[in-house]
Amino acid sequence: MAQTETTMTYSGMEPMSEETLLLNRLRALEDDSNGYYVVLFHTSQLRPANRKKHYLDIAARAFDNLLSNFEATLYKMSSLDFVLMCHEVPVEEMDPVIHKVRQLFSEDPLTDSEDGSINDKFTTWYDLSQIGDFSTFVEKANVLAVEAAEQKRREDEIRSPNALPGERLGPKTAGEISQKLQSVMIEDLIREQTAVVMLPGAKGDVMFREQYVSMSDLQKRVAPNVNLFGSQWLFQFLTETVDRRLLSVLAARDLSNLADSISLNLNISTVLGREFQYFHQKVGEGTNKVIIELQMVDIFADMAAYKNARDLLQNNGYRVLIDGLSPLALQFFDPAMLEADLVKISWGQEFEAEGEEGRTDDMRTVVKSVGAENIILGRTDSEDAIVWALSLGINRFQGYYIDTVVEAMVVKGII
Repeated sequence: MAQTETTMTYSGMEPMSEETLLLNRLRALEDDSNGYYVVLFHTSQLRPANRKKHYLDIAARAFDNLLSNFEATLYKMSSLDFVLMCHEVPVEEMDPVIHKVRQLFSEDPLTDSEDGSINDKFTTWYDLSQIGDFSTFVEKANVLAVEAAEQKRREDEIRSPNALPGERLGPKTAGEISQKLQSVMIEDLIREQTAVVMLPGAKGDVMFREQYVSMSDLQKRVAPNVNLFGSQWLFQFLTETVDRRLLSVLAARDLSNLADSISLNLNISTVLGREFQYFHQKVGEGTNKVIIELQMVDIFADMAAYKNARDLLQNNGYRVLIDGLSPLALQFFDPAMLEADLVKISWGQEFEAEGEEGRTDDMRTVVKSVGAENIILGRTDSEDAIVWALSLGINRFQGYYIDTVVEAMVVKGII
C-alpha cells in the first residue's frame, strides 16, 4: 500500500520536489516495470477558477481509499497536474475514482468527454510495462521537472532582494501598462551586455552583444509603484509588447554591417509575429550576425510553436540560443534535444556547493552532448565561476563580472 509521495529532506538540503521523486521512482523501474501503469490528470488545463488550491486539495482526497488499499502513489506536480502511479491495481478499481474526480469539475469543458474515451482530454494513461509508453512518460516527466525547476527559479527571482519594488502586478494593471508601452519612449532604455570567448593569454573575443530593455528603468517610466516581476505570466504578456517596441527601434537602425553579432531575447510568439517579419526585412543578408534567445519557460509552454520558430529562424540564417537553464534543470533535461545552436546555462552556487558534485556531473554530460563551444555560462558573477567553467572546457561567458572584465579588456586594447 502507498499514499501521497512524501517529500524527503536531508540535513543541509532542500526538500526533494514531487518531480524529482517521480523521476527517481521511474529510474528504479527501468529494469522491471511489469504491472505498473500511470494515469496523468491534466488538472493544470482546467479553467483558472477551478485550479484554486482548495479545489485541487479536495480532488486529491478522492484518491485516499485507493492509496490506502492498493499499491498506488499520487504525485502532485508543480504544474498542478496529478500523476497517479499504480502497481497491479485492477482497472475497475480506478473507474469510480476517476469518475469522482471528473465530477468535481463537471462544469469545466476539460471534463466533457467520457471516462476512457479516445477523445478524453482530462486523463492520459501510460502502460509502463510497454517500452513505448514507458519512454514517452519518462520524457513527459522530464518536461514537468524542467518546468518546475524554471518556475522555482523565477519565483526565487521575484523574492530576491534585487526584485523590482512595488505592488503585485494584476491583470487590470498589466492591461493599463501594456497600453502605455505602446507609445512610451524606450530608445534610451536599450542596454547591451557582452558575451565573450576567453582565449589563452587572457585575451578575449566578443561573441555577441545582447540588446535588451532595462526593465527597472522601464518600470520607473511607466509604473513606478508596480512590481513588473510580480506575476510570471502577466510579466511575459508585457514582454511581448516590449519585444515589439524593441524590434521596431532596432529595425530603424542600419543592421546591414554589424561589427559584432547581436542577440535579442524574444518571446516565441514575437518570432512568429508580423513585427519580426518586418525586422527580418531590415536585417537583410545580415541574419548570420543575429542570435535569437528563447526562454525555457516559453519553450515548454508550447513545444510545437518552439519547433516552428526554431526552424523558421535557422532556415533564414539566424542562430537560436536557449536561455534560462538553471543548474537544477540540468538534472532532468538534456538541452541537446532542442536542436538549438547555442545554450546559455546560468551560473549558480549549486555548482560549487559542498556535496553537489552531481550538479557538475550534470554539466559534464551537457558539455558532451551539446559541445563546449556551444555553451555560454550566463550570470557569471565571480572569477571562481570562470575557473570552474574553464575546467570543464567552457570558455564562453556573460554576466556582471564579465562586464567588468570587458571594460578592462577595452582599456588594455585586447578586445
